Amino acid sequence: MAKTLGLALGSGAARGWAHIGVLKALDEIGASPKVITGCSVGALVGGAHLIGALDEFTHWARSLGSLSALQRFTLKVHRGGFIDTAPAFEAFRSFDQNIEDLPIKFGAVATDLATGEEVKMLRGSVIDAARASSAIPVAFHSVYVNGRWLVDGALANPVPVSLTRELGADIVIAIDLNAVPKVLDRFDAPPSSVPALLPTNVPAPETMTGAVTKLIDDTKAAIEKQIEYAKARAGAKPHLFETAYAAADIFQMQLARAKAAIDAPEISIKPDMRNAMPTSFDRADEFIEEGYRALMQKRIEIEALISS
Repeated sequence: MAKTLGLALGSGAARGWAHIGVLKALDEIGASPKVITGCSVGALVGGAHLIGALDEFTHWARSLGSLSALQRFTLKVHRGGFIDTAPAFEAFRSFDQNIEDLPIKFGAVATDLATGEEVKMLRGSVIDAARASSAIPVAFHSVYVNGRWLVDGALANPVPVSLTRELGADIVIAIDLNAVPKVLDRFDAPPSSVPALLPTNVPAPETMTGAVTKLIDDTKAAIEKQIEYAKARAGAKPHLFETAYAAADIFQMQLARAKAAIDAPEISIKPDMRNAMPTSFDRADEFIEEGYRALMQKRIEIEALISS
């Protein structure tokens, strides 16, 4: 009996453009998920894919500049946030479908602001589910659905492997965009020793004197570079938004690890997003390519699982 392939698309704000590359790679290798779940931007990309709006969504993502994303929204300080995302989501309303009418199973996760419980969105509008799932607290307005105020699903289940299994998946591919964070590295303690920074593949000097001189110069340069690096790390102080990003990364990273310890996916994809701030909306092409590359690195494992 054939096993059912499921895909769990994790949270990550602008990093979520990587999910577009993941879907592209899966299509290229002929691995078609029969279940897709998403949290936050994962719900947005997964939902866009299933309602046939992914090409338009990708074009929109590529059109964004570093600040132009905010121009697509409306600034209104109420409903628990600064930004009303409704105008951006309404631009795709013509594609909308009910979740229960989709060709494959789909689910999004949000968080109940009143109880802190995970809310599984398995019926109704795909666009409304994606909007609620990606309602980042304080930044975006909370979304009122069926008598509940909902916020970002990352607070409850940043990589919804459990929901993917609940919807019938036997094999789960999980995409964790927060597993390799960047902002934390800046505050690591400086290294206690000088790493090997000497150049390689350089032709050897013809004389012993030249060789000794070159070794001394290279060693001096490497030590000076490491001293500069250590001073920069030692003097690093957290900034306001950097602290907020780091806190969000830490929370989602730890929660995803805890969830995976209980229900581990068969394949875990961890795109290297260490140079991707969650607000880097203008780097769609770069992130799409990273998602594609990360999935393709696991191609043999995925094909083996499917064929077995």
